Amino acid sequence: MQIYTGGIMFQKRTHHRTIRQELLLITLTFSILMGTVISACCYYTYHRYLKRSLIQTTDTKLLFLSDYIDHELNNIDELVRYCQTNSKISAFVESKDSSSTKKRIDAYETLSEYCQNSTSSSYLHRVVITNLAEQYIQIVAANYSSTTNIARSLPEQDFYEEMLDAGYEDYTIGFLPDVFYPGRTKTITPLLKPITYKFNSNLGGYIFIEVSEELFADAMANTFDGDGSTIYLTLGEHTYLYKDNTFTEIIPTYTLTEASADASEGTEATVHHIKDSDGTDYIVVTENLKRSGCYVSQLISPEQMYPNQPAFFSLLILIFIVLLGIGILLNKLLDCTINVPVAQIKQRLIHISEGDFSRDTAIEWEHEFGDIGRGVNDLAENVDRLIQTTLADEKQKRDLEYKVLQSQINPHFLYNTLNSIKWMASIQGATGITEMTTSLSRLLKSISKGTKLLIPLREELSLVQDYFTIQQYRYGGTIHMAVTVDDDTLLDCSIIKFTLQPLVENAIFHGIEPTGTSGEITLHIYPVADEDLRIDITDTGVGMSEEMIARILNDESVNTSDFFKEIGISNVHKRLQYEFGDSYGITITSQLGEYTTMSILIPRKKENTL
Repeated sequence: MQIYTGGIMFQKRTHHRTIRQELLLITLTFSILMGTVISACCYYTYHRYLKRSLIQTTDTKLLFLSDYIDHELNNIDELVRYCQTNSKISAFVESKDSSSTKKRIDAYETLSEYCQNSTSSSYLHRVVITNLAEQYIQIVAANYSSTTNIARSLPEQDFYEEMLDAGYEDYTIGFLPDVFYPGRTKTITPLLKPITYKFNSNLGGYIFIEVSEELFADAMANTFDGDGSTIYLTLGEHTYLYKDNTFTEIIPTYTLTEASADASEGTEATVHHIKDSDGTDYIVVTENLKRSGCYVSQLISPEQMYPNQPAFFSLLILIFIVLLGIGILLNKLLDCTINVPVAQIKQRLIHISEGDFSRDTAIEWEHEFGDIGRGVNDLAENVDRLIQTTLADEKQKRDLEYKVLQSQINPHFLYNTLNSIKWMASIQGATGITEMTTSLSRLLKSISKGTKLLIPLREELSLVQDYFTIQQYRYGGTIHMAVTVDDDTLLDCSIIKFTLQPLVENAIFHGIEPTGTSGEITLHIYPVADEDLRIDITDTGVGMSEEMIARILNDESVNTSDFFKEIGISNVHKRLQYEFGDSYGITITSQLGEYTTMSILIPRKKENTL
C-alpha cells in the first residue's frame, strides 16, 4: 500500500512473519537444538565413560584371575622340574627290575612329601611317575586310587602322543575325564613330561599329572563369585563357559565386528566387539595366561553397558525441558526488550506515513532503540522541512518563470529596434550598418533562444561568423578570418554552444590587437583518427609564453571578454572535458612574436543532446 503526503511517498510493507514470530522461532529452535546436542553429548559421554569403566574393571579382575591361575600352574611346573631333578626319583626311574622296592619307596616318600608341602596340592588330583620297567608310584586320594597298571596303560591313552609332542607348559589339550577312575565327575587337565637319567639325557620314565578343573573353578569363584558375570576359559581350541563352579565346553557362534587396540580402551587387555546370532552386541575382554594358547575372557552384556538407562533418559528429558523453558523465558525477555520498542517505532513510522511529522519523545529510550527512535523523529522533522522547502521552491519557480516571461519582452523590443535601424540604413545606403545590425540581431537571438547544450558545428561557425563580422567593422577591416573544412560531413558533428567564439575573441583581443597591425585568424577543421575531429584556431598575433598558456587554461579571470563575460577559455576547456571526457578539450601551442594555435579535440558525435 502506498501513501502520498505532501509530495512524499511512503510505502507500507506487509510481512508474512513478524519479528516477534522470528524471535520465537529462533529461540525455540535454538533451545531444541541445544537440548538435543547437550542430551546427545551427555548420553555419549556417559555411555563412553561407563563402557571404559566396565572394561577397566573387567580387565582388573581378569588380570587378578590370570595371575592367580598362573601362580598355581607355576607350582605345578615346579613340581615337574623337581621330579626331573630329584636324585631319589631319578634312582627309581633308572631302576630296571621290579625288586628295587627301596628305591621305589624312597621316591614315593619324596614325591608325597613335596606334594603335601605344595600350596597347589589340593588341585593335584593324581601324580604318577613311571619308569621303563613299567613300574610307577602314584599320589592320589584313596577313594580315586586305581588298580590299573598306569605305567603300562598310559601309552595306550588317546592323549599320550599329543602330550609328548606338546611344549613344556602346554595345557591346550583341555579338560578330559579321569581315564583311570571313570566314576569321577570332575574333569582334569593331563600333563605328561619325560624324566631322563641323572647323568645323561636318556629317557628313563615319565611324570604324569592330572590337574583338577577345580584349580580354574576356584580361581574364578574367588574373583567373580556372585556378580553374575559371564566368564570363559580357553585352553587351545577348547572354550569353556564357567557357571556355578563348573565348566561347560561351548562352540562360540558370533561375528567379530571390531577388534580395538588395547590403549584405545584404556586397558592392557584385548577388547573385541562381537554380535551374536540374535544380533545383540557384546564386548569381550580377554586376558592372556602365561601359557601359550590359554586365556580367560569376560563377556560384557548390553544390560551391563546400559544400567539404569530409563533413569538416565528421564534425566536427559528433564534437561531438555529445562533448556526449553529457558528458551521460552529468553523469548519473553527478548519480546520485552526488542519487540515492544520495534512495535512502537513501527507505529510511529505509520503515523509519519499518514502525515504526522511531529516529534514523539516516547520512542527516545536510553539505549540503541532510543537512538533509532531519535533518528526517526529527526527524519520526520527533516521530511517536514523538505516538504515545506519543496513547496516554497515550487512557488519561487513559478514566480521566476513569470519574471522570465516578462523579461522576454525586452529582447523582442530590441530585435524590433535593430530591424528598424537595418531598414533605415538600407534606405540610406549604409550597407555596413545594415550588416552589423543583422549580425548583432542574430547573435542576440541565438543567445536568448533555447537551452540546447550541443548544436551542430555548422551553426557554431555561423555564430562565429556573425561575431567576427561585428569585430571586423570595429577594427576597420584590419583583421581577416578564413575557415577551412577538410570534410563537409564534419559540420554535422555536435559541439558545445559558444565554444569557438571565446577562442576567436581571445585571438583578436590578446593576439592581434597588441601588435597594432593587421592580422589574420585561420580556422582549420579536420578529422583525427577514426572517431575524433580537431579544430585549430591560429592567429598571427604576439604569441604566448608557457606561463601565459598555463594561466589561460587554469584561470578564467585572465581571458574574460566584455561581450561574453562568463565564457572564458578555461571555462570552455572544462565544459568540453565534463561533456566528452578528460581526453578531450583545448591545447595551446605558441611562438612569441609569431603565432598562437588553440586546438579543440572533440568526438565526432552526430546526434544533438538537449
